[in-house]
Amino acid sequence: MKIADECKRPTWNWSACEGSFATSPDTFLYFAYGSNMNPEQIRRRIPEARAVGRATLKGWRLVERLYADIERSRGSRVEGVLYLVTKTELHRLDLYEGYPSVYNCVKVIVHAELMGSRAIRYRVPAFTYAMTPETRKLREGKPYPDGYRITCATGARYWGLPNAFGALKPIEKRRWVAMK
Repeated sequence: MKIADECKRPTWNWSACEGSFATSPDTFLYFAYGSNMNPEQIRRRIPEARAVGRATLKGWRLVERLYADIERSRGSRVEGVLYLVTKTELHRLDLYEGYPSVYNCVKVIVHAELMGSRAIRYRVPAFTYAMTPETRKLREGKPYPDGYRITCATGARYWGLPNAFGALKPIEKRRWVAMK
């Protein structure tokens, strides 16, 4: 699947996507890999989204371009979270992500831990966002803002995923001395 294999849909036309990553005519699986891994962030943006579980996108890599982006890369992987979203939430997410001018909607296959089972992973179709070529060119080499980096790192920690964003130090074990 190439980056050009995008979800060809204006924000109001759902028919182009429904057969590809829809779980029903009204729900879709969304793979989040940046700030939307953070439960507080996703709750603010699309409050009715339901976390399905952790997921891995194989054959892609995470790229720092002012905000998180992904691109094809053989042998690489991107860790993230799979959410179940409705058509209404999908439309709201499109607005937040700047679809189609900043990010494109991309069809992907992820390997997901469903129902909290780490032992079994299922290949499931989903959608995610990847920056447009124009946005990539404008943002190439620009680091994450500190607040964004912390939001992403907090989300990764919450889900027990590797932290690809820096920013958070491991929690230190402390020895507490009992007061007498």
